[in-house]
Amino acid sequence: MILGGDGYLGWSLGLAFGNRTDYQVVLVDNMIKREWEKEVSAKLLVPFKKPADRLAEYKKIFGKTNIAFEKVELMDQKAVVKVIKKYKPSVIINAAQQPSAPFSMMNEKNAAATFSNNIIGHLNVLWAISETDKNITYIKLGSAGSYGSIDTSFVPLNKIDLSFEYKGDTHKILESWMPMHAGDFYHQSKISDFLISDLCANIWNLKTITVQQATIFGATIEENHAPERHGLSTRFNYDAVFSTVLNRFVCQLAIGHPLTIYGDGKQSTGLISLSDTVDNFLKFAQMDIDPGEHVVVHNYTNRCSIAELATLLEKIDTSAMATHIQNPRKEGAGKLYKKMEVHDVIASQHEDKEAKLELELARLLEFTKRYKNNIDTSVILPKITWSKDGQDHGQTGGKKEYVKAPEFLSRKSAKTYAAREFFNFIVRLFAPKKVTQRQ
Repeated sequence: MILGGDGYLGWSLGLAFGNRTDYQVVLVDNMIKREWEKEVSAKLLVPFKKPADRLAEYKKIFGKTNIAFEKVELMDQKAVVKVIKKYKPSVIINAAQQPSAPFSMMNEKNAAATFSNNIIGHLNVLWAISETDKNITYIKLGSAGSYGSIDTSFVPLNKIDLSFEYKGDTHKILESWMPMHAGDFYHQSKISDFLISDLCANIWNLKTITVQQATIFGATIEENHAPERHGLSTRFNYDAVFSTVLNRFVCQLAIGHPLTIYGDGKQSTGLISLSDTVDNFLKFAQMDIDPGEHVVVHNYTNRCSIAELATLLEKIDTSAMATHIQNPRKEGAGKLYKKMEVHDVIASQHEDKEAKLELELARLLEFTKRYKNNIDTSVILPKITWSKDGQDHGQTGGKKEYVKAPEFLSRKSAKTYAAREFFNFIVRLFAPKKVTQRQ
């Protein structure tokens, strides 16, 4: 059972589990993401068909009928119990969430909706499992961003002993999870999700896995990459509210739009392709979990800064051009390089990861260029800010001038901007230097 089955990751998981395994798959969703997208005028790169149409296309292409869909509201605990009793799943993957940090910071209504959908919905599922079948393996989509505001050199998978100094004395904390700290309401909800899973595993002897998910990039998996399988395409946002940074960058590159880096670009992020993410979840579903156990997995393959991402795209496509704009978020780079412990079950995904990253980016760029005429540049640049003081919180040291985000109203204007910026660069490069005579 895949909760959030009408989503970017949820539908991709449904396709993979349906086609590659013997599972009977049921996708569950309340379809609210479609309403949220309308609310913020978000756009999709490829039309995302309704569940019934996608399942019909799946049957037509693969000749299989092992995927079903149920519209269920996770906020309704009785409805959650009912759907679990109906299908009797051995594994439940919960990818149902309000997934956007900007959306959560937009206004008090959206902040509350984020907490309600992400926390209460999650709790209702755990409660339903405790009442129906404790043998269910429950896999919860978490976020590696829960550690984003913690400046540490290492994030372990398990509870550890910690020590700290305070007013000249050394103190200890035994058997504790790594501290987590959020920089927005979305990530605060993910921290709560993590702790609720840990609590319920302990008090109810549930079998739980939290996948601390890194930033996903990519638009396709093997089941829907071919042009003739566009009817199986997943939801792919490229706007400033619901898109992930790399998906947005690649769409900008496809239409000649400058890659807009927030602040100085030193903020680091974990990365993993949609294909690798799906492959890893197939492995998570096979893990042998003991009752009362809460297993944590860091689901990423690469770590780099936002500026390094832009540089990598410039390497793949020499027409790429990056520009820095004022950071709408409140975030910093930190002083320490953060290493994340890798679980043995997915260690193989880290082999040849640099070459794989370039290959996946090239694959994404090729897909994006197929549909570049669908891109509406007016939704790419950020309009939601974290701070009310209007200050740029993306600088981590030294002064830096930022380009005010221009309003690109068309593909033509994006090309004009790029050409103008290049021309200005050449002028500055070869302009005669002023010579000051010594007195």
